[in-house]
Amino acid sequence: MTRRLPYLLIGLVLVAIMAGGGWVTWKRRTAEPVVVASLGRIAQTIVATGRVSPVIEVILANKVPGRIKAVLVKEGDPVKPEQPLVLFDDHEALADLRMAEARVASAHAEVRRAQRALEAARARWIEVKSGSRPQEIERARADVVQARQRYQNAEIERTRYERLVRDGHVARQQYDSMATEAEVARARLRAADQTLSLVLAGPKRETINAAWAQVRESEGELRRAESQVPQAVAERDRARATLRTLTVESTVDGKVTKKMVEPGEAIDIGVPVMILADVSKVIVKAEIDETDVGKLQVGQRAEVTTDAFPGRVFPASVWEIGQAVGKRKIRPDDPAKIGDMKVLETKIELADGGADLKLGMTVDVRVFVAQKDKVIVIPKHLVPVGKRETTVTVQGARGADTRRITLGAWDDARIEVISGLKPGDRILARRPSTPSP
Repeated sequence: MTRRLPYLLIGLVLVAIMAGGGWVTWKRRTAEPVVVASLGRIAQTIVATGRVSPVIEVILANKVPGRIKAVLVKEGDPVKPEQPLVLFDDHEALADLRMAEARVASAHAEVRRAQRALEAARARWIEVKSGSRPQEIERARADVVQARQRYQNAEIERTRYERLVRDGHVARQQYDSMATEAEVARARLRAADQTLSLVLAGPKRETINAAWAQVRESEGELRRAESQVPQAVAERDRARATLRTLTVESTVDGKVTKKMVEPGEAIDIGVPVMILADVSKVIVKAEIDETDVGKLQVGQRAEVTTDAFPGRVFPASVWEIGQAVGKRKIRPDDPAKIGDMKVLETKIELADGGADLKLGMTVDVRVFVAQKDKVIVIPKHLVPVGKRETTVTVQGARGADTRRITLGAWDDARIEVISGLKPGDRILARRPSTPSP
């Protein structure tokens, strides 16, 4: 009995040590940090600097070199499309236009002259080709009858005078005169006969061909004259277009934001003369840090503030997201921001009050990229970055169990749990893990 006592004491000590170790282990487990899932609000914003801009900005430039005669508007004036804004000296252009118009009139007159000449040539060709008219034939026959009658009469008188000369009743000189008249009458009769023969035979082939050649020549002259008209018209239109370029017109419905020339200046081609802006819709071009680009979506609510209107908030929304990052154009006021960080230009549309902001004004922009109320939230550090699903260890009455959860929106501190947890669940704050595929 006395020998067993030391062994019994040693056993009790060992049991006590083992029990103490188990208690310590259990204590450590129960002391592991626990986070409780709760209902809360997700509110994530992006803060950026922007500049007030019009939705459309147009830089007007001249198409031809020249001297400015007049500037018809000043900065801030409203303008309408096709409204004259700047006039250039147009004396030389007007003279060129008058000369071009005179060439057009001359070309049309030449066409009319060629048309009349062609009509006359065609009429002559038709007349020659158709032969003699009945009236001409009848006249030629009448001329033959008349010439024959005169010849016969002259022959009768010559014969009578011939007898009188033989009988010595008249002088030889009188007979010679009468004989000459008879020869003349006979010659006229032969001429009338020949004329009648020509009239009855009609025109020669050579005459018809010559008349047709004249028609073709007149047609060529008409075509040449007509070809000059389009060229003259083109020169006139070009002169008119050049004259129009000496008047710089508005291309938008907006207002003048910058006037860059004054009357009397001589400028070269392509020099900007005026900047116009369509102010029907005022936007803010915000520079979003490239680290926040993945949070942006078109339609997200935004707010615009500026030191020029203390305490006033201008409601807005994301209208258009740029497609390429670039260098920052607006110097940030926050020294914590890296000056050389790449940014994405994002257009913010002002819903109300945009007319009060001046173009080019620097403003502060706050974009609400995530905002949900009464959702189940847990600390953001419990889950892997960028994952939509993960597993967490939940402590319950029967011990700890592993659950798969689905994640939603997040802000800088918390993340939404869409499924897998309910308010009040106690989550062991262990290192986040991802579900196996």
